[in-house]
Amino acid sequence: MKKIKIGIFGPGGRMGSDLLEQIENFNSLELSVLCEKEKHKDVGKTVSGIVIGDDINNLIKCSDVIIDFTIPAATINLLKVMHDLKTKTALVTGTTGYTKTEEKKFQGLVNGRKVLRSFNMSIGINLMKNLIKAASKNISSQSDIEIVEIHHNKKKDIPSGTAISLAKSVQEGFKGIAKFSYREENKNKARGKNEIGFASIRGGDVIGEHTVYFFLNGERIELKHMASSRKIFSVGALKAASWLHQKKAGLYTISDMLKE
Repeated sequence: MKKIKIGIFGPGGRMGSDLLEQIENFNSLELSVLCEKEKHKDVGKTVSGIVIGDDINNLIKCSDVIIDFTIPAATINLLKVMHDLKTKTALVTGTTGYTKTEEKKFQGLVNGRKVLRSFNMSIGINLMKNLIKAASKNISSQSDIEIVEIHHNKKKDIPSGTAISLAKSVQEGFKGIAKFSYREENKNKARGKNEIGFASIRGGDVIGEHTVYFFLNGERIELKHMASSRKIFSVGALKAASWLHQKKAGLYTISDMLKE
């Protein structure tokens, strides 16, 4: 059986290193190319028998599926080049931290492409979303909803992309309009009605912890996910790449993959 060629965009990062380690456990996948941004310290190094380059055109042409964990500007630039080349290469991306302007650009560039995007590639987090939707559908109108997320001290974006995606799962089941409220920005305001609150903690080497609270009178429900190993994200991304390769053009999520 012909193997699926995998290109990694951003192999020098934490996720890139984990992908290089885990891809060896996937018999249907073959590492084809590694690409970093221009002038990156790792360009020219040999990893897993492949020289890290900085040519995005080569990354696209030598890959069936590209896996991307970079920054919004880099992901958007990659999509622009993919669009210009009119390539059939697919993209699995876990990049987070988009501004509203960047998000609009992203949405405009994915049309006609095979793209799977998830702010968290963990299977557990995506199963948790289904539990959140069910809880929200039944008790959201009677409860105060708060999301608390904890990450390592190097993570920049607040709240995390995963926390936002969990809040959107709450919204899907919400009876009414649920507004987002960022506690860092509303220090002197009382909690409002139909509000989803966010609180973020940064410290140590915490991989990722997300808790969704449904506070009712006299009781509360907590739905929590804790990541104890980074490999859950790389394994999820590689499974997504294998799945996406067989699909038609469209914008997918890990949740779409789990439905099959």
